[in-house]
Amino acid sequence: MLDNERSHHDLIEPEFLNYIFAPLFETQKAALAVSGGPDSMALMHLAARFAQMQTDPIALTVLSVDHGLRREAADEAAMVKAAAKALGLTCYVLKPENFHPETRIQESARNVRYHLMRQKMQALEITQLLTAHHLDDQAETFFMRLARGSGLSGLGGMGRTSVGFDLDIVRPLIDVPKADLTAYVQAENIVHVQDPSNQDDRFERVRWRQALKGLQRMGLQAKNIGLSARRLRRADAALDTISEAVYSERVFIDPFGCVVLDHALLTKEPAEIGIRLLARALDDAGGDAASPELAKIEALYDLLCMGKLQMRGQTLGGCGVRGHGDLVQVFREVGRLDDQAHVVAPGDSLDWDCRFRILVASDAPGPVQVQPAASITRAQFDQLMPDMNFVPMDAVRAAPLVSSGDQILALGEHVLGPNIDVFRIFGPNALS
Repeated sequence: MLDNERSHHDLIEPEFLNYIFAPLFETQKAALAVSGGPDSMALMHLAARFAQMQTDPIALTVLSVDHGLRREAADEAAMVKAAAKALGLTCYVLKPENFHPETRIQESARNVRYHLMRQKMQALEITQLLTAHHLDDQAETFFMRLARGSGLSGLGGMGRTSVGFDLDIVRPLIDVPKADLTAYVQAENIVHVQDPSNQDDRFERVRWRQALKGLQRMGLQAKNIGLSARRLRRADAALDTISEAVYSERVFIDPFGCVVLDHALLTKEPAEIGIRLLARALDDAGGDAASPELAKIEALYDLLCMGKLQMRGQTLGGCGVRGHGDLVQVFREVGRLDDQAHVVAPGDSLDWDCRFRILVASDAPGPVQVQPAASITRAQFDQLMPDMNFVPMDAVRAAPLVSSGDQILALGEHVLGPNIDVFRIFGPNALS
Protein backbone atom coordinates (compact mmCIF):
# COMPACT_ATOMS: atom_id res chain seq x y z
CA MET A 1 0.00 0.00 0.00
CA LEU A 2 1.27 3.45 -0.88
CA ASP A 3 2.36 5.54 2.10
CA ASN A 4 0.52 8.88 1.95
CA GLU A 5 3.01 10.42 4.38
CA ARG A 6 5.65 10.74 1.67
CA SER A 7 7.07 14.20 1.05
CA HIS A 8 7.76 15.76 -2.34
CA HIS A 9 11.42 14.71 -1.96
CA ASP A 10 10.36 11.07 -2.18
CA LEU A 11 8.55 11.50 -5.49
CA ILE A 12 11.76 11.05 -7.49
CA GLU A 13 12.91 7.88 -5.73
CA PRO A 14 13.38 5.10 -8.33
CA GLU A 15 11.40 2.63 -6.23
CA PHE A 16 8.47 5.02 -6.01
CA LEU A 17 8.57 5.90 -9.71
CA ASN A 18 8.65 2.21 -10.61
CA TYR A 19 5.59 1.67 -8.43
CA ILE A 20 3.39 4.48 -9.73
CA PHE A 21 4.36 4.00 -13.38
CA ALA A 22 4.28 0.19 -13.28
CA PRO A 23 1.59 -0.04 -16.03
CA LEU A 24 4.13 1.40 -18.48
CA PHE A 25 6.31 -1.68 -18.14
CA GLU A 26 3.62 -3.60 -20.05
CA THR A 27 2.68 -1.10 -22.77
CA GLN A 28 6.04 0.70 -23.19
CA LYS A 29 4.10 3.72 -24.48
CA ALA A 30 1.40 6.08 -23.25
CA ALA A 31 -0.10 9.51 -23.65
CA LEU A 32 0.04 12.11 -20.88
CA ALA A 33 -2.85 14.53 -20.34
CA VAL A 34 -1.13 17.82 -19.46
CA SER A 35 -3.01 21.08 -18.93
CA GLY A 36 -0.11 23.15 -17.63
CA GLY A 37 -1.24 23.20 -14.00
CA PRO A 38 1.15 22.11 -11.24
CA ASP A 39 -0.35 18.60 -11.00
CA SER A 40 -0.08 17.72 -14.68
CA MET A 41 3.32 19.37 -15.04
CA ALA A 42 4.53 17.26 -12.11
CA LEU A 43 3.14 14.18 -13.88
CA MET A 44 4.96 15.04 -17.10
CA HIS A 45 8.31 15.61 -15.39
CA LEU A 46 8.03 12.51 -13.21
CA ALA A 47 7.02 10.34 -16.17
CA ALA A 48 9.95 11.68 -18.20
CA ARG A 49 12.30 10.96 -15.32
CA PHE A 50 10.91 7.42 -15.06
CA ALA A 51 11.33 6.83 -18.80
CA GLN A 52 14.94 8.01 -18.68
CA MET A 53 15.67 5.47 -15.94
CA GLN A 54 14.63 2.51 -18.10
CA THR A 55 16.88 0.36 -20.28
CA ASP A 56 14.09 -0.38 -22.75
CA PRO A 57 12.71 2.77 -24.37
CA ILE A 58 9.33 4.04 -23.24
CA ALA A 59 7.52 6.36 -25.65
CA LEU A 60 5.61 9.18 -24.00
CA THR A 61 3.37 11.54 -25.96
CA VAL A 62 1.99 14.70 -24.36
CA LEU A 63 -1.55 15.84 -25.19
CA SER A 64 -2.67 19.32 -24.18
CA VAL A 65 -6.17 20.60 -24.93
CA ASP A 66 -6.94 24.25 -25.55
CA HIS A 67 -10.71 24.44 -25.07
CA GLY A 68 -10.75 28.03 -26.27
CA LEU A 69 -12.69 29.12 -23.20
CA ARG A 70 -10.03 31.56 -21.94
CA ARG A 71 -7.75 33.92 -23.85
CA GLU A 72 -4.74 32.66 -21.91
CA ALA A 73 -5.33 29.03 -22.89
CA ALA A 74 -3.38 29.21 -26.18
CA ASP A 75 -0.31 30.58 -24.38
CA GLU A 76 -0.62 27.91 -21.70
CA ALA A 77 -0.76 25.15 -24.32
CA ALA A 78 2.30 26.64 -26.01
CA MET A 79 4.10 26.59 -22.65
CA VAL A 80 3.26 22.89 -22.23
CA LYS A 81 4.56 22.15 -25.72
CA ALA A 82 7.83 23.97 -25.05
CA ALA A 83 8.28 22.20 -21.70
CA ALA A 84 7.60 18.82 -23.30
CA LYS A 85 10.14 19.53 -26.04
CA ALA A 86 12.75 20.40 -23.42
CA LEU A 87 12.15 16.95 -21.90
CA GLY A 88 12.48 15.28 -25.28
CA LEU A 89 8.75 14.52 -25.53
CA THR A 90 6.44 15.02 -28.49
CA CYS A 91 3.45 17.20 -27.69
CA TYR A 92 0.21 17.74 -29.59
CA VAL A 93 -2.04 20.71 -28.83
CA LEU A 94 -5.66 19.79 -29.50
CA LYS A 95 -8.46 22.29 -29.94
CA PRO A 96 -12.18 21.64 -30.53
CA GLU A 97 -14.17 23.44 -33.20
CA ASN A 98 -17.13 25.62 -32.23
CA PHE A 99 -17.01 24.75 -28.54
CA HIS A 100 -19.10 27.30 -26.63
CA PRO A 101 -20.97 25.59 -23.76
CA GLU A 102 -23.36 27.77 -21.77
CA THR A 103 -24.24 25.25 -19.07
CA ARG A 104 -22.42 22.32 -17.39
CA ILE A 105 -19.19 23.93 -18.54
CA GLN A 106 -16.73 21.72 -16.67
CA GLU A 107 -18.55 18.52 -17.65
CA SER A 108 -18.74 19.60 -21.29
CA ALA A 109 -15.06 20.56 -21.28
CA ARG A 110 -14.10 17.17 -19.81
CA ASN A 111 -16.13 15.31 -22.42
CA VAL A 112 -14.68 17.21 -25.36
CA ARG A 113 -11.18 16.91 -23.87
CA TYR A 114 -11.34 13.13 -23.66
CA HIS A 115 -12.96 12.92 -27.10
CA LEU A 116 -10.09 14.86 -28.69
CA MET A 117 -7.45 12.88 -26.82
CA ARG A 118 -9.07 9.57 -27.78
CA GLN A 119 -9.10 10.59 -31.45
CA LYS A 120 -5.41 11.53 -31.41
CA MET A 121 -4.44 8.41 -29.47
CA GLN A 122 -6.27 6.18 -31.94
CA ALA A 123 -4.38 7.84 -34.77
CA LEU A 124 -1.11 7.25 -32.90
CA GLU A 125 -2.11 3.68 -31.88
CA ILE A 126 -1.82 4.51 -28.17
CA THR A 127 -4.32 2.96 -25.75
CA GLN A 128 -3.08 4.11 -22.34
CA LEU A 129 -3.70 7.62 -21.02
CA LEU A 130 -1.99 8.91 -17.87
CA THR A 131 -3.79 11.66 -15.96
CA ALA A 132 -2.71 13.75 -12.98
CA HIS A 133 -5.62 13.01 -10.63
CA HIS A 134 -4.31 13.09 -7.06
CA LEU A 135 -5.40 12.35 -3.50
CA ASP A 136 -7.26 15.64 -3.04
CA ASP A 137 -9.22 14.99 -6.25
CA GLN A 138 -10.16 11.63 -4.79
CA ALA A 139 -11.49 13.23 -1.59
CA GLU A 140 -13.54 15.75 -3.56
CA THR A 141 -14.97 12.98 -5.75
CA PHE A 142 -15.92 10.96 -2.67
CA PHE A 143 -17.97 13.78 -1.19
CA MET A 144 -19.55 14.77 -4.50
CA ARG A 145 -20.79 11.20 -4.88
CA LEU A 146 -21.77 10.90 -1.23
CA ALA A 147 -23.99 13.94 -1.69
CA ARG A 148 -25.76 12.08 -4.52
CA GLY A 149 -26.32 8.96 -2.44
CA SER A 150 -23.91 6.80 -4.44
CA GLY A 151 -23.43 3.12 -3.67
CA LEU A 152 -20.17 1.25 -3.18
CA SER A 153 -19.08 1.61 -6.79
CA GLY A 154 -19.42 5.39 -6.68
CA LEU A 155 -17.98 5.91 -3.22
CA GLY A 156 -14.92 3.89 -4.19
CA GLY A 157 -13.93 6.95 -6.20
CA MET A 158 -11.27 6.76 -8.87
CA GLY A 159 -9.17 3.64 -9.17
CA ARG A 160 -5.49 3.71 -10.01
CA THR A 161 -6.48 2.14 -13.32
CA SER A 162 -9.85 2.14 -15.02
CA VAL A 163 -11.53 2.16 -18.39
CA GLY A 164 -13.33 5.30 -19.46
CA PHE A 165 -14.08 7.16 -22.68
CA ASP A 166 -12.92 3.98 -24.50
CA LEU A 167 -9.44 4.46 -23.04
CA ASP A 168 -7.26 2.67 -20.50
CA ILE A 169 -6.84 5.43 -17.93
CA VAL A 170 -3.98 5.31 -15.43
CA ARG A 171 -3.75 7.68 -12.45
CA PRO A 172 -0.20 7.31 -11.12
CA LEU A 173 -0.61 10.14 -8.60
CA ILE A 174 -3.99 9.15 -7.15
CA ASP A 175 -2.48 8.48 -3.69
CA VAL A 176 -0.23 11.56 -3.69
CA PRO A 177 -1.42 14.71 -1.86
CA LYS A 178 -1.67 17.83 -3.98
CA ALA A 179 0.58 19.68 -1.52
CA ASP A 180 3.44 17.29 -2.36
CA LEU A 181 2.99 17.86 -6.10
CA THR A 182 2.94 21.63 -5.61
CA ALA A 183 6.06 21.46 -3.42
CA TYR A 184 7.77 19.31 -6.07
CA VAL A 185 7.18 21.73 -8.96
CA GLN A 186 8.29 24.62 -6.79
CA ALA A 187 11.45 22.85 -5.63
CA GLU A 188 12.32 21.86 -9.20
CA ASN A 189 11.46 25.32 -10.57
CA ILE A 190 9.00 23.78 -13.01
CA VAL A 191 7.06 26.45 -14.86
CA HIS A 192 3.30 25.98 -14.47
CA VAL A 193 0.05 27.94 -14.60
CA GLN A 194 -2.96 28.34 -12.33
CA ASP A 195 -6.40 27.96 -13.94
CA PRO A 196 -8.70 30.58 -12.32
CA SER A 197 -11.67 28.24 -12.77
CA ASN A 198 -10.14 26.09 -10.01
CA GLN A 199 -11.13 28.84 -7.57
CA ASP A 200 -14.55 29.59 -9.09
CA ASP A 201 -17.19 28.48 -6.58
CA ARG A 202 -19.85 28.32 -9.29
CA PHE A 203 -18.50 24.82 -9.88
CA GLU A 204 -19.49 21.99 -7.55
CA ARG A 205 -16.00 20.53 -7.27
CA VAL A 206 -14.60 23.90 -6.19
CA ARG A 207 -17.27 24.23 -3.50
CA TRP A 208 -16.36 20.82 -2.13
CA ARG A 209 -12.68 21.75 -2.27
CA GLN A 210 -13.41 24.75 -0.10
CA ALA A 211 -15.65 22.74 2.24
CA LEU A 212 -12.97 20.10 2.73
CA LYS A 213 -10.64 22.69 4.20
CA GLY A 214 -13.09 23.10 7.07
CA LEU A 215 -13.50 19.34 7.44
CA GLN A 216 -9.73 18.94 7.64
CA ARG A 217 -9.70 21.28 10.59
CA MET A 218 -12.14 18.83 12.19
CA GLY A 219 -9.65 16.02 11.67
CA LEU A 220 -11.02 14.57 8.42
CA GLN A 221 -7.89 14.28 6.28
CA ALA A 222 -7.73 13.53 2.56
CA LYS A 223 -5.44 10.55 3.20
CA ASN A 224 -8.13 8.89 5.34
CA ILE A 225 -10.82 9.59 2.76
CA GLY A 226 -8.54 8.02 0.15
CA LEU A 227 -8.00 5.02 2.43
CA SER A 228 -11.75 4.55 2.87
CA ALA A 229 -12.31 4.87 -0.87
CA ARG A 230 -9.66 2.22 -1.51
CA ARG A 231 -11.33 -0.15 0.96
CA LEU A 232 -14.73 0.48 -0.60
CA ARG A 233 -13.30 -0.30 -4.05
CA ARG A 234 -11.90 -3.54 -2.65
CA ALA A 235 -15.29 -4.54 -1.22
CA ASP A 236 -17.01 -3.52 -4.45
CA ALA A 237 -14.63 -5.66 -6.51
CA ALA A 238 -15.25 -8.67 -4.26
CA LEU A 239 -19.02 -8.31 -4.56
CA ASP A 240 -18.71 -7.91 -8.32
CA THR A 241 -16.68 -11.12 -8.55
CA ILE A 242 -19.30 -13.04 -6.57
CA SER A 243 -22.16 -11.55 -8.57
CA GLU A 244 -20.51 -12.30 -11.91
CA ALA A 245 -19.94 -15.92 -10.90
CA VAL A 246 -23.60 -16.34 -9.90
CA TYR A 247 -24.78 -14.55 -13.05
CA SER A 248 -22.63 -16.71 -15.30
CA GLU A 249 -23.82 -19.95 -13.69
CA ARG A 250 -27.48 -19.23 -12.98
CA VAL A 251 -28.75 -16.72 -15.56
CA PHE A 252 -30.10 -17.78 -18.96
CA ILE A 253 -30.16 -15.57 -22.06
CA ASP A 254 -32.38 -16.74 -24.88
CA PRO A 255 -31.48 -16.37 -28.58
CA PHE A 256 -33.45 -13.13 -28.80
CA GLY A 257 -31.64 -11.32 -25.99
CA CYS A 258 -34.16 -11.90 -23.20
CA VAL A 259 -32.39 -12.35 -19.86
CA VAL A 260 -34.18 -14.89 -17.68
CA LEU A 261 -33.55 -15.03 -13.92
CA ASP A 262 -34.93 -17.31 -11.25
CA HIS A 263 -37.09 -15.18 -8.93
CA ALA A 264 -35.84 -17.16 -5.93
CA LEU A 265 -32.24 -16.54 -6.97
CA LEU A 266 -32.80 -12.80 -6.89
CA THR A 267 -34.63 -12.70 -3.60
CA LYS A 268 -32.78 -15.36 -1.58
CA GLU A 269 -29.29 -14.06 -2.29
CA PRO A 270 -28.12 -11.21 -0.04
CA ALA A 271 -29.82 -8.02 -1.22
CA GLU A 272 -26.60 -6.47 -2.53
CA ILE A 273 -25.97 -9.52 -4.74
CA GLY A 274 -29.59 -9.59 -5.95
CA ILE A 275 -29.45 -5.91 -6.88
CA ARG A 276 -26.20 -6.42 -8.78
CA LEU A 277 -27.68 -9.38 -10.66
CA LEU A 278 -30.67 -7.27 -11.64
CA ALA A 279 -28.43 -4.37 -12.68
CA ARG A 280 -26.35 -6.70 -14.85
CA ALA A 281 -29.50 -8.14 -16.46
CA LEU A 282 -30.76 -4.64 -17.28
CA ASP A 283 -27.37 -3.70 -18.69
CA ASP A 284 -27.20 -6.80 -20.89
CA ALA A 285 -30.78 -6.68 -22.14
CA GLY A 286 -30.75 -2.90 -22.50
CA GLY A 287 -28.20 -2.80 -25.29
CA ASP A 288 -27.06 0.73 -26.01
CA ALA A 289 -29.67 2.31 -23.70
CA ALA A 290 -28.29 4.38 -20.83
CA SER A 291 -27.82 2.49 -17.56
CA PRO A 292 -30.53 3.32 -15.00
CA GLU A 293 -29.81 4.97 -11.67
CA LEU A 294 -29.02 2.71 -8.74
CA ALA A 295 -32.02 4.01 -6.77
CA LYS A 296 -34.38 2.93 -9.56
CA ILE A 297 -32.80 -0.52 -9.72
CA GLU A 298 -33.21 -0.83 -5.96
CA ALA A 299 -36.88 0.16 -6.22
CA LEU A 300 -37.43 -2.47 -8.93
CA TYR A 301 -35.67 -5.05 -6.79
CA ASP A 302 -38.01 -4.23 -3.90
CA LEU A 303 -41.01 -4.83 -6.18
CA LEU A 304 -39.55 -8.19 -7.17
CA CYS A 305 -39.06 -9.15 -3.54
CA MET A 306 -42.69 -8.29 -2.84
CA GLY A 307 -43.86 -10.34 -5.83
CA LYS A 308 -45.42 -7.29 -7.46
CA LEU A 309 -44.38 -8.15 -11.03
CA GLN A 310 -46.58 -11.20 -11.52
CA MET A 311 -49.62 -9.29 -12.72
CA ARG A 312 -48.00 -6.28 -14.34
CA GLY A 313 -44.62 -5.48 -15.74
CA GLN A 314 -42.23 -2.59 -15.29
CA THR A 315 -39.90 -0.71 -17.60
CA LEU A 316 -36.42 0.51 -16.75
CA GLY A 317 -33.21 1.22 -18.63
CA GLY A 318 -34.74 0.61 -22.07
CA CYS A 319 -36.04 -2.77 -20.89
CA GLY A 320 -39.31 -4.38 -20.03
CA VAL A 321 -39.26 -6.44 -16.83
CA ARG A 322 -41.96 -9.01 -16.18
CA GLY A 323 -42.67 -11.80 -13.76
CA HIS A 324 -43.52 -15.11 -15.45
CA GLY A 325 -44.27 -17.86 -12.97
CA ASP A 326 -41.08 -18.50 -11.00
CA LEU A 327 -39.02 -16.51 -13.50
CA VAL A 328 -38.20 -12.88 -14.15
CA GLN A 329 -37.82 -11.87 -17.79
CA VAL A 330 -35.81 -8.80 -18.77
CA PHE A 331 -36.02 -7.83 -22.43
CA ARG A 332 -35.31 -4.89 -24.69
CA GLU A 333 -38.23 -2.52 -25.28
CA VAL A 334 -38.79 -2.46 -29.03
CA GLY A 335 -40.24 1.06 -28.78
CA ARG A 336 -36.86 2.29 -27.49
CA LEU A 337 -34.94 0.91 -30.45
CA ASP A 338 -33.76 2.82 -33.46
CA ASP A 339 -35.95 1.37 -36.24
CA GLN A 340 -33.51 2.37 -38.96
CA ALA A 341 -32.76 -0.39 -41.47
CA HIS A 342 -29.02 -1.07 -41.78
CA VAL A 343 -27.52 -2.50 -44.95
CA VAL A 344 -24.60 -4.90 -44.53
CA ALA A 345 -22.53 -5.73 -47.61
CA PRO A 346 -20.90 -9.10 -48.30
CA GLY A 347 -17.75 -9.49 -46.20
CA ASP A 348 -18.87 -6.87 -43.70
CA SER A 349 -20.32 -7.07 -40.21
CA LEU A 350 -22.60 -4.98 -38.01
CA ASP A 351 -22.72 -4.63 -34.23
CA TRP A 352 -26.42 -4.05 -33.61
CA ASP A 353 -27.71 -2.31 -30.45
CA CYS A 354 -24.58 -3.42 -28.55
CA ARG A 355 -26.22 -6.86 -28.33
CA PHE A 356 -25.73 -8.79 -31.57
CA ARG A 357 -23.06 -9.04 -34.24
CA ILE A 358 -24.25 -9.85 -37.75
CA LEU A 359 -21.63 -11.20 -40.15
CA VAL A 360 -22.25 -11.55 -43.89
CA ALA A 361 -20.06 -14.01 -45.78
CA SER A 362 -17.81 -12.53 -48.44
CA ASP A 363 -19.34 -14.85 -51.04
CA ALA A 364 -22.92 -13.82 -50.25
CA PRO A 365 -24.85 -12.90 -53.42
CA GLY A 366 -25.67 -9.43 -52.17
CA PRO A 367 -26.17 -7.13 -49.18
CA VAL A 368 -28.65 -7.86 -46.39
CA GLN A 369 -30.91 -5.61 -44.38
CA VAL A 370 -30.99 -5.53 -40.57
CA GLN A 371 -33.73 -3.93 -38.48
CA PRO A 372 -35.82 -4.69 -35.38
CA ALA A 373 -38.31 -7.53 -35.87
CA ALA A 374 -41.04 -5.16 -34.65
CA SER A 375 -43.67 -6.24 -37.18
CA ILE A 376 -43.40 -9.99 -36.71
CA THR A 377 -46.54 -11.66 -35.38
CA ARG A 378 -46.91 -14.59 -33.01
CA ALA A 379 -48.29 -16.68 -35.87
CA GLN A 380 -45.27 -15.91 -38.06
CA PHE A 381 -42.92 -16.66 -35.22
CA ASP A 382 -44.59 -19.96 -34.39
CA GLN A 383 -44.33 -20.95 -38.03
CA LEU A 384 -40.63 -20.07 -38.18
CA MET A 385 -39.76 -21.58 -34.79
CA PRO A 386 -42.53 -23.88 -33.56
CA ASP A 387 -40.54 -25.14 -30.56
CA MET A 388 -39.95 -21.73 -28.97
CA ASN A 389 -43.39 -20.64 -27.82
CA PHE A 390 -41.96 -19.97 -24.34
CA VAL A 391 -40.12 -16.89 -25.60
CA PRO A 392 -41.90 -13.58 -24.93
CA MET A 393 -42.87 -11.85 -28.16
CA ASP A 394 -41.64 -8.56 -26.71
CA ALA A 395 -38.10 -9.96 -26.80
CA VAL A 396 -38.56 -11.39 -30.30
CA ARG A 397 -39.77 -8.06 -31.69
CA ALA A 398 -36.74 -6.29 -30.16
CA ALA A 399 -34.30 -8.76 -31.77
CA PRO A 400 -32.53 -8.12 -35.08
CA LEU A 401 -34.32 -9.34 -38.20
CA VAL A 402 -31.89 -10.07 -41.05
CA SER A 403 -33.47 -10.28 -44.47
CA SER A 404 -32.79 -10.21 -48.17
CA GLY A 405 -35.82 -9.10 -50.10
CA ASP A 406 -38.74 -11.11 -48.72
CA GLN A 407 -36.51 -13.88 -47.35
CA ILE A 408 -35.81 -13.93 -43.61
CA LEU A 409 -32.19 -15.02 -43.14
CA ALA A 410 -31.94 -14.69 -39.35
CA LEU A 411 -34.02 -13.71 -36.34
CA GLY A 412 -32.01 -13.02 -33.24
CA GLU A 413 -29.30 -15.66 -33.02
CA HIS A 414 -31.39 -18.10 -35.05
CA VAL A 415 -29.93 -18.36 -38.55
CA LEU A 416 -32.50 -19.43 -41.16
CA GLY A 417 -30.63 -18.80 -44.41
CA PRO A 418 -27.19 -19.09 -46.02
CA ASN A 419 -24.13 -16.82 -45.80
CA ILE A 420 -25.15 -15.29 -42.44
CA ASP A 421 -23.94 -15.65 -38.86
CA VAL A 422 -25.38 -13.89 -35.83
CA PHE A 423 -23.68 -13.86 -32.44
CA ARG A 424 -24.59 -12.42 -29.08
CA ILE A 425 -21.96 -9.91 -27.92
CA PHE A 426 -23.23 -9.44 -24.35
CA GLY A 427 -23.66 -11.61 -21.29
CA PRO A 428 -21.77 -14.73 -20.22
CA ASN A 429 -19.92 -16.65 -22.93
CA ALA A 430 -20.69 -14.01 -25.53
CA LEU A 431 -18.56 -13.42 -28.59
CA SER A 432 -16.05 -10.70 -27.71
